[in-house]
Amino acid sequence: MVLDYTFFYVEANVVCIIIFALLLTRDLGSVGRQAKQMIFVNITVSHMLYFVSDIVWVLIIGGIIPPTRLAVSVVNVANAIFLSAITGSWFVYVELSQGEIYITKSRMRLYVLIPAMLETVVMIVLFIFFPTKVVDENVNLTALYKLVFLSVPAFYVLLSAIRSIVRAFKKENYAVRTQYLVCAIYPVIITIAGIIQTVWFLAPLFCFGCAIMMTYVYIISLNDQVSLDELTRLNNRTQLKKYVAGEAAKQSAEKVTRFVLMIDLNKFKYINDQFGHVEGDYALKRTADALKTACADNSLKTFIARYGGDEFIIITKTDDEALVKELCETIKATLVRLNDEAGAEYELTASIGYSSYKGDIKSFQTALAEADEALYKDKAARKAAG
Repeated sequence: MVLDYTFFYVEANVVCIIIFALLLTRDLGSVGRQAKQMIFVNITVSHMLYFVSDIVWVLIIGGIIPPTRLAVSVVNVANAIFLSAITGSWFVYVELSQGEIYITKSRMRLYVLIPAMLETVVMIVLFIFFPTKVVDENVNLTALYKLVFLSVPAFYVLLSAIRSIVRAFKKENYAVRTQYLVCAIYPVIITIAGIIQTVWFLAPLFCFGCAIMMTYVYIISLNDQVSLDELTRLNNRTQLKKYVAGEAAKQSAEKVTRFVLMIDLNKFKYINDQFGHVEGDYALKRTADALKTACADNSLKTFIARYGGDEFIIITKTDDEALVKELCETIKATLVRLNDEAGAEYELTASIGYSSYKGDIKSFQTALAEADEALYKDKAARKAAG
Protein backbone atom coordinates (compact mmCIF):
# COMPACT_ATOMS: atom_id res chain seq x y z
CA MET A 1 0.00 0.00 0.00
CA VAL A 2 1.31 3.45 -0.85
CA LEU A 3 2.33 5.42 2.23
CA ASP A 4 0.35 8.51 1.16
CA TYR A 5 -2.81 6.41 0.90
CA THR A 6 -2.23 4.98 4.38
CA PHE A 7 -2.20 8.46 5.88
CA PHE A 8 -5.21 9.50 3.77
CA TYR A 9 -7.12 6.49 5.15
CA VAL A 10 -6.10 7.42 8.70
CA GLU A 11 -7.13 11.05 8.18
CA ALA A 12 -10.52 9.97 6.82
CA ASN A 13 -11.18 7.80 9.86
CA VAL A 14 -10.08 10.59 12.20
CA VAL A 15 -12.56 12.96 10.53
CA CYS A 16 -15.32 10.37 10.98
CA ILE A 17 -14.35 9.93 14.65
CA ILE A 18 -14.68 13.70 15.11
CA ILE A 19 -18.14 13.68 13.49
CA PHE A 20 -19.28 10.86 15.77
CA ALA A 21 -17.74 12.63 18.78
CA LEU A 22 -19.85 15.70 17.99
CA LEU A 23 -23.00 13.55 17.76
CA LEU A 24 -22.05 11.86 21.03
CA THR A 25 -21.43 15.17 22.83
CA ARG A 26 -24.78 16.52 21.65
CA ASP A 27 -26.64 13.39 22.72
CA LEU A 28 -24.95 13.13 26.11
CA GLY A 29 -25.92 16.75 26.76
CA SER A 30 -29.65 16.03 26.40
CA VAL A 31 -31.80 15.85 29.52
CA GLY A 32 -33.81 12.77 30.54
CA ARG A 33 -32.36 10.36 28.01
CA GLN A 34 -34.50 7.33 27.26
CA ALA A 35 -33.47 3.76 26.41
CA LYS A 36 -33.42 4.57 22.69
CA GLN A 37 -31.00 7.45 23.21
CA MET A 38 -28.77 5.29 25.40
CA ILE A 39 -28.63 2.70 22.62
CA PHE A 40 -27.77 5.50 20.17
CA VAL A 41 -24.84 6.39 22.43
CA ASN A 42 -23.73 2.72 22.35
CA ILE A 43 -23.87 2.73 18.54
CA THR A 44 -21.90 5.98 18.35
CA VAL A 45 -19.16 4.79 20.75
CA SER A 46 -18.93 1.42 18.96
CA HIS A 47 -18.41 3.21 15.63
CA MET A 48 -15.66 5.36 17.11
CA LEU A 49 -13.89 2.35 18.60
CA TYR A 50 -14.19 0.49 15.30
CA PHE A 51 -12.61 3.43 13.44
CA VAL A 52 -9.73 3.52 15.95
CA SER A 53 -9.19 -0.21 15.49
CA ASP A 54 -9.44 0.22 11.72
CA ILE A 55 -6.76 2.92 11.84
CA VAL A 56 -4.41 0.52 13.61
CA TRP A 57 -5.24 -2.18 11.05
CA VAL A 58 -4.43 0.06 8.08
CA LEU A 59 -1.16 1.06 9.75
CA ILE A 60 -0.29 -2.65 10.01
CA ILE A 61 -1.22 -3.21 6.35
CA GLY A 62 0.84 -0.15 5.39
CA GLY A 63 3.87 -1.44 7.27
CA ILE A 64 3.93 1.42 9.78
CA ILE A 65 3.24 -1.08 12.57
CA PRO A 66 5.05 -4.46 12.25
CA PRO A 67 2.53 -7.11 11.05
CA THR A 68 3.15 -9.63 13.84
CA ARG A 69 0.65 -12.42 14.56
CA LEU A 70 -0.18 -10.79 17.92
CA ALA A 71 -0.86 -7.37 16.40
CA VAL A 72 -3.00 -8.83 13.59
CA SER A 73 -4.92 -11.00 16.07
CA VAL A 74 -5.68 -8.24 18.58
CA VAL A 75 -6.80 -5.74 15.95
CA ASN A 76 -9.04 -8.15 14.09
CA VAL A 77 -10.65 -9.52 17.25
CA ALA A 78 -11.38 -5.90 18.17
CA ASN A 79 -12.82 -5.22 14.69
CA ALA A 80 -15.14 -8.22 15.03
CA ILE A 81 -16.33 -7.21 18.51
CA PHE A 82 -16.98 -3.60 17.57
CA LEU A 83 -18.80 -4.45 14.31
CA SER A 84 -21.05 -6.92 16.15
CA ALA A 85 -21.73 -4.26 18.78
CA ILE A 86 -22.62 -1.72 16.07
CA THR A 87 -25.03 -3.99 14.21
CA GLY A 88 -26.54 -5.56 17.34
CA SER A 89 -27.14 -2.17 18.94
CA TRP A 90 -28.55 -0.89 15.66
CA PHE A 91 -31.12 -3.69 15.61
CA VAL A 92 -32.19 -2.80 19.19
CA TYR A 93 -32.35 0.90 18.25
CA VAL A 94 -34.59 0.16 15.27
CA GLU A 95 -36.93 -2.00 17.33
CA LEU A 96 -37.21 0.71 20.01
CA SER A 97 -37.68 3.47 17.41
CA GLN A 98 -40.49 1.57 15.74
CA GLY A 99 -42.41 1.00 18.96
CA GLU A 100 -41.88 -2.71 19.57
CA ILE A 101 -43.04 -3.29 23.14
CA TYR A 102 -40.98 -6.43 23.80
CA ILE A 103 -37.68 -4.59 23.36
CA THR A 104 -38.49 -2.03 26.08
CA LYS A 105 -37.56 -4.67 28.67
CA SER A 106 -33.83 -4.74 29.45
CA ARG A 107 -33.94 -8.54 29.66
CA MET A 108 -35.21 -8.80 26.09
CA ARG A 109 -32.54 -6.40 24.86
CA LEU A 110 -29.96 -8.68 26.44
CA TYR A 111 -31.46 -11.72 24.68
CA VAL A 112 -31.39 -9.92 21.34
CA LEU A 113 -27.67 -9.22 21.76
CA ILE A 114 -26.79 -12.88 22.45
CA PRO A 115 -25.58 -13.50 18.84
CA ALA A 116 -23.15 -10.57 19.14
CA MET A 117 -21.87 -11.86 22.46
CA LEU A 118 -21.48 -15.37 21.04
CA GLU A 119 -19.43 -14.05 18.13
CA THR A 120 -17.16 -12.26 20.59
CA VAL A 121 -16.59 -15.48 22.52
CA VAL A 122 -16.01 -17.52 19.35
CA MET A 123 -13.48 -15.01 18.02
CA ILE A 124 -11.51 -14.95 21.27
CA VAL A 125 -11.49 -18.75 21.47
CA LEU A 126 -10.34 -19.10 17.86
CA PHE A 127 -7.49 -16.60 18.18
CA ILE A 128 -6.27 -18.02 21.51
CA PHE A 129 -6.66 -21.78 20.98
CA PHE A 130 -6.75 -22.17 17.18
CA PRO A 131 -4.67 -19.22 15.88
CA THR A 132 -3.66 -20.90 12.61
CA LYS A 133 -7.34 -21.32 11.70
CA VAL A 134 -7.83 -17.54 11.52
CA VAL A 135 -4.34 -16.21 10.68
CA ASP A 136 -2.18 -18.23 8.26
CA GLU A 137 1.61 -18.59 8.22
CA ASN A 138 1.92 -15.40 6.13
CA VAL A 139 -0.05 -13.50 8.80
CA ASN A 140 -3.06 -13.14 6.49
CA LEU A 141 -6.64 -13.56 7.65
CA THR A 142 -8.28 -16.83 6.59
CA ALA A 143 -11.68 -17.48 5.04
CA LEU A 144 -12.89 -18.87 8.38
CA TYR A 145 -12.16 -15.56 10.10
CA LYS A 146 -14.03 -13.61 7.41
CA LEU A 147 -17.00 -15.99 7.66
CA VAL A 148 -17.29 -15.61 11.44
CA PHE A 149 -16.56 -11.88 11.20
CA LEU A 150 -19.45 -11.24 8.78
CA SER A 151 -22.05 -13.79 9.90
CA VAL A 152 -23.58 -12.04 12.92
CA PRO A 153 -23.45 -8.48 11.47
CA ALA A 154 -25.10 -9.79 8.29
CA PHE A 155 -27.81 -11.43 10.40
CA TYR A 156 -28.59 -8.18 12.25
CA VAL A 157 -28.45 -6.11 9.07
CA LEU A 158 -30.82 -8.33 7.12
CA LEU A 159 -33.23 -8.76 10.01
CA SER A 160 -33.48 -5.04 10.80
CA ALA A 161 -33.84 -4.13 7.12
CA ILE A 162 -36.57 -6.71 6.47
CA ARG A 163 -38.55 -5.85 9.61
CA SER A 164 -38.32 -2.10 8.86
CA ILE A 165 -39.50 -2.53 5.26
CA VAL A 166 -42.42 -4.73 6.34
CA ARG A 167 -43.50 -2.14 8.93
CA ALA A 168 -43.00 0.77 6.52
CA PHE A 169 -45.62 -0.57 4.15
CA LYS A 170 -48.24 -1.30 6.78
CA LYS A 171 -51.17 1.00 6.22
CA GLU A 172 -51.16 2.39 9.76
CA ASN A 173 -47.51 3.48 9.41
CA TYR A 174 -47.77 5.51 6.22
CA ALA A 175 -47.31 8.80 8.10
CA VAL A 176 -43.89 7.67 9.42
CA ARG A 177 -42.91 5.57 6.41
CA THR A 178 -39.81 7.69 5.71
CA GLN A 179 -38.36 7.03 9.17
CA TYR A 180 -38.93 3.28 8.77
CA LEU A 181 -37.32 3.21 5.33
CA VAL A 182 -34.28 5.12 6.63
CA CYS A 183 -33.85 2.43 9.29
CA ALA A 184 -34.02 -0.20 6.55
CA ILE A 185 -31.62 1.55 4.18
CA TYR A 186 -28.93 2.55 6.72
CA PRO A 187 -27.38 -0.89 7.30
CA VAL A 188 -27.68 -1.76 3.61
CA ILE A 189 -25.80 1.38 2.55
CA ILE A 190 -22.91 0.87 4.95
CA THR A 191 -22.75 -2.84 4.07
CA ILE A 192 -22.44 -1.99 0.37
CA ALA A 193 -19.81 0.63 1.22
CA GLY A 194 -17.87 -1.95 3.25
CA ILE A 195 -18.01 -4.53 0.45
CA ILE A 196 -16.85 -2.00 -2.17
CA GLN A 197 -14.03 -0.92 0.12
CA THR A 198 -12.94 -4.54 0.62
CA VAL A 199 -13.04 -5.40 -3.09
CA TRP A 200 -11.81 -2.06 -4.42
CA PHE A 201 -9.50 -0.77 -1.71
CA LEU A 202 -9.04 2.79 -2.95
CA ALA A 203 -11.13 4.82 -0.50
CA PRO A 204 -12.33 4.49 3.11
CA LEU A 205 -15.95 4.20 2.00
CA PHE A 206 -17.11 2.35 5.12
CA CYS A 207 -16.30 5.16 7.54
CA PHE A 208 -17.69 7.78 5.12
CA GLY A 209 -20.88 5.76 4.68
CA CYS A 210 -21.29 5.35 8.44
CA ALA A 211 -20.70 9.05 9.13
CA ILE A 212 -23.13 10.23 6.45
CA MET A 213 -25.89 7.78 7.36
CA MET A 214 -25.57 8.23 11.14
CA THR A 215 -25.75 12.00 10.73
CA TYR A 216 -28.91 11.57 8.66
CA VAL A 217 -30.36 9.14 11.23
CA TYR A 218 -29.61 11.70 13.95
CA ILE A 219 -31.44 14.41 12.00
CA ILE A 220 -34.42 12.08 11.51
CA SER A 221 -34.32 11.30 15.23
CA LEU A 222 -34.47 15.00 16.10
CA ASN A 223 -37.40 15.44 13.73
CA ASP A 224 -39.03 12.42 15.37
CA GLN A 225 -38.74 14.09 18.78
CA VAL A 226 -40.34 17.26 17.42
CA SER A 227 -43.17 15.63 15.45
CA LEU A 228 -44.21 12.59 17.52
CA ASP A 229 -45.91 12.37 20.88
CA GLU A 230 -43.42 10.78 23.25
CA LEU A 231 -45.92 8.54 25.05
CA THR A 232 -48.21 7.25 22.30
CA ARG A 233 -45.84 7.56 19.30
CA LEU A 234 -48.65 9.24 17.38
CA ASN A 235 -48.26 12.56 15.58
CA ASN A 236 -48.33 15.46 18.04
CA ARG A 237 -50.14 18.78 17.85
CA THR A 238 -47.25 20.47 16.03
CA GLN A 239 -47.28 17.79 13.34
CA LEU A 240 -51.07 18.14 13.11
CA LYS A 241 -50.71 21.84 12.30
CA LYS A 242 -48.09 21.04 9.64
CA TYR A 243 -50.32 18.37 8.12
CA VAL A 244 -53.38 20.65 7.97
CA ALA A 245 -51.30 23.46 6.45
CA GLY A 246 -49.79 21.07 3.89
CA GLU A 247 -53.19 19.69 2.93
CA ALA A 248 -54.57 23.22 2.61
CA ALA A 249 -51.77 24.07 0.17
CA LYS A 250 -52.72 21.04 -1.99
CA GLN A 251 -56.47 21.60 -1.78
CA SER A 252 -56.70 23.88 -4.82
CA ALA A 253 -55.57 20.98 -7.00
CA GLU A 254 -57.27 18.09 -5.20
CA LYS A 255 -60.75 19.41 -4.28
CA VAL A 256 -61.32 16.53 -1.87
CA THR A 257 -63.70 16.59 1.09
CA ARG A 258 -62.20 15.70 4.43
CA PHE A 259 -63.57 14.72 7.80
CA VAL A 260 -62.04 15.52 11.17
CA LEU A 261 -62.79 13.15 14.06
CA MET A 262 -62.37 14.15 17.71
CA ILE A 263 -61.90 11.22 20.12
CA ASP A 264 -62.08 11.61 23.89
CA LEU A 265 -61.75 8.87 26.52
CA ASN A 266 -64.63 8.39 28.95
CA LYS A 267 -63.89 8.59 32.68
CA PHE A 268 -60.14 8.95 32.10
CA LYS A 269 -59.77 11.00 35.29
CA TYR A 270 -61.27 8.07 37.21
CA ILE A 271 -58.61 5.73 35.77
CA ASN A 272 -55.82 8.09 36.86
CA ASP A 273 -57.32 8.65 40.32
CA GLN A 274 -58.15 5.02 41.08
CA PHE A 275 -55.30 3.15 39.37
CA GLY A 276 -52.53 5.75 39.16
CA HIS A 277 -50.97 7.78 36.37
CA VAL A 278 -48.78 4.90 35.20
CA GLU A 279 -51.91 2.91 34.43
CA GLY A 280 -53.36 6.05 32.84
CA ASP A 281 -50.34 6.11 30.50
CA TYR A 282 -51.01 2.47 29.59
CA ALA A 283 -54.60 3.42 28.78
CA LEU A 284 -53.41 6.18 26.47
CA LYS A 285 -50.96 3.83 24.72
CA ARG A 286 -53.74 1.27 24.34
CA THR A 287 -55.96 3.95 22.82
CA ALA A 288 -53.23 4.85 20.33
CA ASP A 289 -52.92 1.17 19.37
CA ALA A 290 -56.70 0.96 18.96
CA LEU A 291 -56.75 4.00 16.68
CA LYS A 292 -53.94 2.64 14.50
CA THR A 293 -55.53 -0.81 14.35
CA ALA A 294 -58.99 0.53 13.50
CA CYS A 295 -57.61 2.83 10.80
CA ALA A 296 -55.54 -0.01 9.33
CA ASP A 297 -58.66 -2.19 9.08
CA ASN A 298 -60.56 0.60 7.31
CA SER A 299 -60.35 1.48 3.61
CA LEU A 300 -59.88 5.19 4.39
CA LYS A 301 -56.50 6.93 4.35
CA THR A 302 -56.11 8.56 7.74
CA PHE A 303 -53.86 10.91 9.72
CA ILE A 304 -53.82 10.26 13.48
CA ALA A 305 -52.59 12.66 16.16
CA ARG A 306 -52.74 13.09 19.91
CA TYR A 307 -54.37 16.47 20.43
CA GLY A 308 -53.62 16.69 24.14
CA GLY A 309 -54.41 14.85 27.36
CA ASP A 310 -56.86 12.07 26.47
CA GLU A 311 -58.03 13.72 23.27
CA PHE A 312 -57.07 12.43 19.82
CA ILE A 313 -57.76 13.59 16.27
CA ILE A 314 -58.15 11.69 13.03
CA ILE A 315 -58.33 13.36 9.62
CA THR A 316 -59.50 11.36 6.64
CA LYS A 317 -60.17 12.12 2.97
CA THR A 318 -63.56 10.91 1.77
CA ASP A 319 -66.95 12.05 0.50
CA ASP A 320 -68.69 9.07 2.10
CA GLU A 321 -69.99 9.88 5.57
CA ALA A 322 -71.11 6.27 6.00
CA LEU A 323 -67.45 5.19 5.97
CA VAL A 324 -66.69 7.75 8.66
CA LYS A 325 -69.52 6.43 10.84
CA GLU A 326 -68.20 2.92 10.30
CA LEU A 327 -64.71 4.04 11.34
CA CYS A 328 -66.12 5.57 14.54
CA GLU A 329 -67.81 2.31 15.49
CA THR A 330 -64.68 0.31 14.62
CA ILE A 331 -62.57 2.55 16.87
CA LYS A 332 -64.94 2.12 19.81
CA ALA A 333 -65.13 -1.66 19.38
CA THR A 334 -61.36 -2.03 18.91
CA LEU A 335 -60.63 0.01 22.03
CA VAL A 336 -62.91 -2.19 24.15
CA ARG A 337 -61.42 -5.36 22.65
CA LEU A 338 -57.78 -4.34 23.21
CA ASN A 339 -58.57 -3.27 26.77
CA ASP A 340 -60.25 -6.61 27.50
CA GLU A 341 -57.31 -8.49 25.97
CA ALA A 342 -54.92 -6.52 28.21
CA GLY A 343 -56.87 -7.68 31.27
CA ALA A 344 -57.38 -4.12 32.54
CA GLU A 345 -59.36 -3.73 35.76
CA TYR A 346 -61.29 -0.80 34.37
CA GLU A 347 -63.56 -0.01 31.45
CA LEU A 348 -61.94 1.91 28.61
CA THR A 349 -64.31 3.52 26.14
CA ALA A 350 -64.34 6.59 23.92
CA SER A 351 -66.77 9.20 22.68
CA ILE A 352 -66.34 10.48 19.13
CA GLY A 353 -67.58 13.47 17.20
CA TYR A 354 -66.86 14.36 13.59
CA SER A 355 -67.45 17.05 10.98
CA SER A 356 -66.55 17.58 7.33
CA TYR A 357 -64.44 20.38 5.92
CA LYS A 358 -63.18 21.51 2.54
CA GLY A 359 -59.44 21.34 3.15
CA ASP A 360 -58.57 24.98 3.92
CA ILE A 361 -57.38 26.05 7.35
CA LYS A 362 -60.39 28.22 8.15
CA SER A 363 -62.90 25.45 7.43
CA PHE A 364 -60.72 23.05 9.45
CA GLN A 365 -61.00 25.29 12.50
CA THR A 366 -64.77 25.43 12.07
CA ALA A 367 -64.96 21.65 11.60
CA LEU A 368 -62.81 21.13 14.70
CA ALA A 369 -65.28 23.14 16.79
CA GLU A 370 -68.22 21.25 15.28
CA ALA A 371 -66.54 17.89 15.88
CA ASP A 372 -65.86 18.88 19.49
CA GLU A 373 -69.52 19.79 19.95
CA ALA A 374 -70.61 16.47 18.39
CA LEU A 375 -68.18 14.69 20.70
CA TYR A 376 -69.86 16.04 23.80
CA LYS A 377 -73.28 15.16 22.41
CA ASP A 378 -72.02 11.58 22.01
CA LYS A 379 -70.65 11.65 25.55
CA ALA A 380 -73.98 13.02 26.91
CA ALA A 381 -75.95 10.35 25.01
CA ARG A 382 -73.74 7.66 26.53
CA LYS A 383 -74.36 8.99 30.05
CA ALA A 384 -78.11 9.17 29.40
CA ALA A 385 -78.10 5.57 28.21
CA GLY A 386 -76.49 4.55 31.49
